[in-house]
Amino acid sequence: MAARKRKMSDDAAELGAPARAGPATVGVTTGNSTFGQPHRPGADASIYHTDQYYRTLYSSEPNFKQLAKQDANFASLLKENGQLDFSDPAAVMQLTKTLLRLDFGLKIDLPEDRLCPPIPNRHNYILWLKNLMDTTSYEEPGRKLCGLDIGTGASCIYPLLGTAQRPWHFIATDIDSRSLEYARTNVKLNGLEDRIRILERKAPDALIPLGELGMHSIDFVMMNPPFYTSDDEMLSSAEKKSRPPHSACTGAPVEMVCDGGEVAYVGRMIQESLGLRGRIQWYTSMLGKVSSLVTLVDRLRLNGIDNFAVTELVQGNKTRRWALGWSFGPMRPTESVARGMKASIWKKLLPLPVRMDLLVLPSGVEISPLIQRIAEITGSLEMISWCWDSERLKGIGRVRENVWSRAWRRRKAREMKEGVPADASRPGATESEQCQLGFAISTTHDRLSTNTVGLVALSDFRKRRAEALEQHEREAREAALSSTNVSTPDRSLTATPNPVSDISDAERQKKKKKRAKALVSFGEDEDEGEEAPVVNRAGKKKMDMAETAKQPEASDGDAGEASKSGSENDQKKPSAKISANSSVAIVPRALTKAALRREAAEREALRKEFLLLQAAVKATEIAIPFVFYDGTNTPGGTVRVKKGDYVWLFLDKSRKVAAQLRVGGDKVANIRREWARVGVDDLMLVRGTIIIPHHYEFYFFIINKTIGPGNQMLFNYSAEAPPKNAAAAGSGSAPTSTEGLSNPSKTGSEGLPDLASLEGFSDDPTFTKVVDRRWYERNKHIYPANVWQEFDPEKDYQKEIRRDPGGNAFFFSKWE
Repeated sequence: MAARKRKMSDDAAELGAPARAGPATVGVTTGNSTFGQPHRPGADASIYHTDQYYRTLYSSEPNFKQLAKQDANFASLLKENGQLDFSDPAAVMQLTKTLLRLDFGLKIDLPEDRLCPPIPNRHNYILWLKNLMDTTSYEEPGRKLCGLDIGTGASCIYPLLGTAQRPWHFIATDIDSRSLEYARTNVKLNGLEDRIRILERKAPDALIPLGELGMHSIDFVMMNPPFYTSDDEMLSSAEKKSRPPHSACTGAPVEMVCDGGEVAYVGRMIQESLGLRGRIQWYTSMLGKVSSLVTLVDRLRLNGIDNFAVTELVQGNKTRRWALGWSFGPMRPTESVARGMKASIWKKLLPLPVRMDLLVLPSGVEISPLIQRIAEITGSLEMISWCWDSERLKGIGRVRENVWSRAWRRRKAREMKEGVPADASRPGATESEQCQLGFAISTTHDRLSTNTVGLVALSDFRKRRAEALEQHEREAREAALSSTNVSTPDRSLTATPNPVSDISDAERQKKKKKRAKALVSFGEDEDEGEEAPVVNRAGKKKMDMAETAKQPEASDGDAGEASKSGSENDQKKPSAKISANSSVAIVPRALTKAALRREAAEREALRKEFLLLQAAVKATEIAIPFVFYDGTNTPGGTVRVKKGDYVWLFLDKSRKVAAQLRVGGDKVANIRREWARVGVDDLMLVRGTIIIPHHYEFYFFIINKTIGPGNQMLFNYSAEAPPKNAAAAGSGSAPTSTEGLSNPSKTGSEGLPDLASLEGFSDDPTFTKVVDRRWYERNKHIYPANVWQEFDPEKDYQKEIRRDPGGNAFFFSKWE
């Protein structure tokens, strides 16, 4: 992939900041074609101070009492206890206006029947987008960019926040005429008519109208698509949910509902991006469901898009959103931007790492000689450009081909010996160089110099230094796992142990040594100028024909002595060829091509048979009795699921069962409406004391016979395939119920086995708890929520010692 034409002097301009003392860690950052740097020492210092202000703006919850002192309108809506009534739409709207005025200097006018944007959540999206654009460009942070906001809404919030923080220009589109009317008003209130252009669109129109705008390219696209697929799923525009801490929702259906939901909406943009490709540097979108993120990342990979970024946008413990971006350009963002989901369970969603620690030295060790040696070795390679800053101990290099391998060095040595010009050795060499790889070699203190700009207190510097070291260690572990030659097996697909991990290090070294003794090699690193001696089947070296001709013929006496000594040597030395052991009853047959093909066919047949058995097990239905837990056990009923279903599907069915049985109807009049407004992401499954993440299949726990605390299986179901007659009876008609709650009787259960006949129907329902995530966040310091823990596949719960949240061990050792 071609990168931008860049002179060596341009790379050198990036390296001008003084060095700072720091830990001695040498790392390398790579990309497909080149790379971006988050920190440009030559940039205006005001940019860094401004970014630092916005980066820490909502690191803590807003102080409502302090806001009331600065805004009389907000003070009039504040309660006597200093809290805000989030169930009051007027209070929520005033909070938005107050934060925009005090923190960003913006004015806004909002209608009562359109969405009121939560400012911290929207601000997090802008912060991530700024880092994404800064780390994939050679230019200074704060450059002028042009972005497209799809579905800007009545608030026009993203263009307003973007223009307040950077010298950006926006094109804001929407299909709702009422929202566009207020968006134009908000742009005019802030005097941004020359930087924000409002454009009305129709539902069938293309999402990215570059042709209609008369523009060849723009820098980025952003959008916050409707989450829901139907009015029945949404139901949040009628009334505010009674369960705290969600605020009042005033959104209209046009803002919150579309055919197919956010997956279909972002899928449209993916299809358009396949045609536009590099005309837009980054395509981005916010997502409201993690299941949507999984689906869309798989779709990107299916289309061959490997340059993408994912992150998790968290504000306090109330709102959790995700962001996805992809690009057809060569520049890769930094890992903190592209791999923003740090939990190990999301590792499959993340793009490949682009940073690896090469060497970590203890503090106080002199690293100048080592750094100088690295700079000399790297600088001796034939690259498009190489710039080394001896003060910051950082280098930037760009190459057109593999210039560090042994084969390349030997080819260059041969060309120099033959007098071949350097340009003639590359058949495709032109004046316009094509960069195939860009990389940076730096130390930890370079990261510290980025993160400590503007700090005054020593405690702040120490905190940033500790964070930098922790991030280095984490990235080093991830890079070590991703750089291994043996791929880590997916434990959710099979219970077969990894045979590679069973081989000891000593045996690996022994095998490596045996392979190193080969006398004949056809590797690409070998050169035809250095021939290895030929070996016959008996393991003896054949003598070169030229050397044989030069040797004098032996006399008869010499021949007799040679024959005599040869016979003595034959008696002393065993034959090089090992014969078959006649004492063994069965002599192994030679591995012919036919035998290898037959073995491969048998292996393939066994593989297909295993997949059929696995599919049969996954298709087997089970019953899971459960309770809803909010401090007390509320009977919830029994859910019918398949062993191959995901946990989130069980939670979705559990809320529908609760709505059908009217669980909690004694407290709320229209309980079905309330249950319909509860999303899957609002619920969590607690099995015993283990919180089961949404993305796991039940099959993973069943086939691995996962043991939880108290030596109790988390899901005690059979891992065997059902009998053929039972499988045939159960597979007659088993449609998945995807309907809303308006018609609960249409569950698609006709022709299915009786629920009471399914495995697990008689299990204790209190062992399976469905918990409101918001209730858990408020009460996780109180028993029993304080002993719940998220499932870790690498943890041995049988050997676990039970401790309280303070880390103190209980007096009893066994779990109840």
